[in-house]
Amino acid sequence: MVADVAGEDTQAQQGDAAGEDTQAQQGDAAIACPPGARFKPGSAAFVEATAPWGLSGVQGARMNVVDYDNDGWADLLVHGGGVNQFQAGGNRDTWLLRNTGKGGFEDVTQSSGLLQRRLKPSPQEGVGAAAFCAGDLDNDGDVDFFLARSMAAGSTDTESNEVLLNDGKGHFVLGPADNPARAMGQVAVPTSAALVDFDRDGILDVWVVHNMPGGAQQPLQDRLWRGDGSGRFTDVTKASGLGTQPWSNIKLLNNAKGHSWAWAATACDLNNDGYDELLTASYGRVPNHLWRAEPGDNGVKFINESVDSSYAYDAGLDWTDNLSAQCHCKDVPTDPGCDKVPSPNPAVCAQLKSSFGPSYRWNHAYDREPWRLGGNSGTTVCADVDNDGWFDLLTNEIKHSDVGSSSDESELLFNLGDPLVRLFRMGNTATGLVREHKNDYWDNGDITSAIYDFDNDGWLDVHIAASDYPGNRALLWRQTAQRKFEAVAPADFFERYRAAGVAAADFDHDGDIDVVTGHTRMRCEGGMGADCQPDNQIHLHLNQLGGHYVAVLLRGGEGSNGAAVGARVAVSAGGIHQMSYVDGGHGQGNTQRDPTLHFGLGDSCNAELTVTWPDAKHTVEKFAVAADKRYRLTQGGKPVEQ
Repeated sequence: MVADVAGEDTQAQQGDAAGEDTQAQQGDAAIACPPGARFKPGSAAFVEATAPWGLSGVQGARMNVVDYDNDGWADLLVHGGGVNQFQAGGNRDTWLLRNTGKGGFEDVTQSSGLLQRRLKPSPQEGVGAAAFCAGDLDNDGDVDFFLARSMAAGSTDTESNEVLLNDGKGHFVLGPADNPARAMGQVAVPTSAALVDFDRDGILDVWVVHNMPGGAQQPLQDRLWRGDGSGRFTDVTKASGLGTQPWSNIKLLNNAKGHSWAWAATACDLNNDGYDELLTASYGRVPNHLWRAEPGDNGVKFINESVDSSYAYDAGLDWTDNLSAQCHCKDVPTDPGCDKVPSPNPAVCAQLKSSFGPSYRWNHAYDREPWRLGGNSGTTVCADVDNDGWFDLLTNEIKHSDVGSSSDESELLFNLGDPLVRLFRMGNTATGLVREHKNDYWDNGDITSAIYDFDNDGWLDVHIAASDYPGNRALLWRQTAQRKFEAVAPADFFERYRAAGVAAADFDHDGDIDVVTGHTRMRCEGGMGADCQPDNQIHLHLNQLGGHYVAVLLRGGEGSNGAAVGARVAVSAGGIHQMSYVDGGHGQGNTQRDPTLHFGLGDSCNAELTVTWPDAKHTVEKFAVAADKRYRLTQGGKPVEQ
């Protein structure tokens, strides 16, 4: 039952917040508040500031926005999984970059201790991870990290999953050595993780999803680890109903009951019941998983809604336009279903055979089944895109033209508001999330993305960081009306090819969202690399549009986790109702959104803020706030201007 704290105490708070001080603020704002900024096609929204901000030499494709030192300024974690050598000229693939608040970043990776080794420690060397998640794991008021790492079966001499606890001064120490989530000796191929308080006990847990070990024919079980507040986590996967099966029969796989081939994790509340659903996006065109949280007398259990929710795969199951299938049926016309398959171009078949072998890329026994007709799914982003008070999903998919219409494409899945979690796919033609291809044969490398309001008009926009194939670049679509999008020209946005990875935050505190893009040199060899950078240098693009906004950084109080991960914030202003939440990590290779939630306000100069805290009571607090300000809000208190 939701406990609306708009009772006597909170009404008093609201009376204070909307009383003399805030009335004065809003009165002043009403006098001085001009119309909001307007984006005008033909004018550049961003300007590059990579070198002036001290980012030259920082390279990578996966980025988290964190506030590791709790100073209210968005810091940046650019990360990989390799060994980092801190001496001059040493190899680096991970950087923890402190925002100085003075128009720059400083490298604090070594001094922070974030990458320290448990085995063979050395001050001159650190080791990265497959996934990093930031949150207050021990509820002491500062930001800790969970690091997920790959491990071989039986291995005891490699670095494992680790908890890094913040000492309150921005320096990290290793968590407990007896933490079960270190999972020493267990085979692990984590690709993503999400911090989440799944049972609303006020302590963060972690959802870790796994890919397939090299050379194996079976992926691994995704795992939910329950935190105890000390930096230790216990495996509650099976007890919570999240168990899946090895790939053993087609019926099981079609119903998304086999292990995922995980590429990305997500956790968010899709049915507004106060508990987060758990999602896994799968590579290899196998089903994505969506687990609905169902609280009960015996705790929170999860129900597999993957297929029924429409998240597992889209409804496009016609495999007959797959060119490899057509070539196979030309070779073996008596195979089932081949009588309905169009004849292929022999030259195309020759090229596919040259590239993929005599079977092309087709297995006639399996590849006609729904479990093989999904997408190569990367990041899934959770956001209330259409401002209807329900979180929607943006999927990211790698898609190749020769595979045909059955391969899922990146698209928005809108929430129907069903307690059982049901989503619908309008399609990109209807929403406007379309792109042009210069050739008949193309590859969309959509692996990472972000959703943010770049023009502060109160409507979220979509950024897909397409990469890994020639011609792929950062793409931005502006939402011009509910569920309607228009592409922003590269000259008005920025032209970044192979732009893997994206981090969006108001890094300079000027009231609009800035963007950092990464880079990958995947498939940059020879003639395929004409649009590649010489290295994986990241780029900072500062937004110069301005506009009205409000930003809020939450801190959990009694009954909530300290970082307020999972807290939901609704903002009403000028007839527009927006909603966001505090992210605990998500996406392929892991990213994390700014813990400070940013809302564009259009022409409005004040707003009503409604916070639903992630505690067992689902406590609700409401406040009146003024535009163009940044607030820090601790549960049970009042918004404090930063």
